[in-house]
Amino acid sequence: MHFAYAIISISTFLFSTQTVGQENNSLSITKDICKLMKEKDLKLQRIIHDTIIETRRPLLFMSNELVNDDEIIGSYSATPITYRYARRGDRRGKYIESELVDSSLEYNNDGSLSETIYSIYKNDSSGKLYAVKDESIKYISDYAKTNELIKIVQKQGYKVYQTNEAYYENYYFIKSKTCEIKLDNWTFNEMKKNTSYITSLDNYQIKLKSLVQQTVLHSKNLDKFLGLYRIQKSKMSTANINAWKNATTQAQKLNDQLSKLGEQYAGNYSFTPFDQMTGLRRHFTDNLGASKGILSM
Repeated sequence: MHFAYAIISISTFLFSTQTVGQENNSLSITKDICKLMKEKDLKLQRIIHDTIIETRRPLLFMSNELVNDDEIIGSYSATPITYRYARRGDRRGKYIESELVDSSLEYNNDGSLSETIYSIYKNDSSGKLYAVKDESIKYISDYAKTNELIKIVQKQGYKVYQTNEAYYENYYFIKSKTCEIKLDNWTFNEMKKNTSYITSLDNYQIKLKSLVQQTVLHSKNLDKFLGLYRIQKSKMSTANINAWKNATTQAQKLNDQLSKLGEQYAGNYSFTPFDQMTGLRRHFTDNLGASKGILSM
């Protein structure tokens, strides 16, 4: 496709677009978020339209003019195309300095285009267009989700607290009956799907603890047979070997239950159990693995 025609087509699509989906394609800027944007220097920049006379190619630029609070506050709909900022003009004439360039076009890391991606949002009330860095959108989105999540858990009676450890993605936590829970995107999404998520998580931990406690007797039983094997080796009686096999089979059944239960929250690192029972589980799995290996089970 000829470049000029491509830009005209893009421009037409840009100005006629409507919101596609609430979660990823809309933006609400409240007074609190407006304050956050000032504190973190998250800029919303007006879009300026221009045209190259010779080719009649429309251009998009970002204005450096400051946007006041009254203009910023409101709801916005995302347009479907993202852009890069042209630091200098392309020698082939595909774009000129300071132009916003469709990010899907060929990108060479030669410094002519910024690595930063910009999205363009349309104010639902005024219809005006504004550019904002994608990283700023993520920051605003995370901030809004955290605030919403704080309100949800506070209504459920949980006390929210902060940490001062900079390596955390999010500084807000609560303590349930069984866990410390980080109020991050994962927790936000779980709470949106199930408002009783925290209760369900506690019930899961209680059930898990009950199963882990059952490993103690199995571990002792396997310990006994492993001890006999170290002393007797090939002289172990058939009765003891059969009893050991049976004990290993029963231990495997419990291990299967633990594994299946663990799948329920696999990959969720947004909570830390107060009692992780790591030592009990390791002792059990070590004994089970050793027994299976010796018995070729």
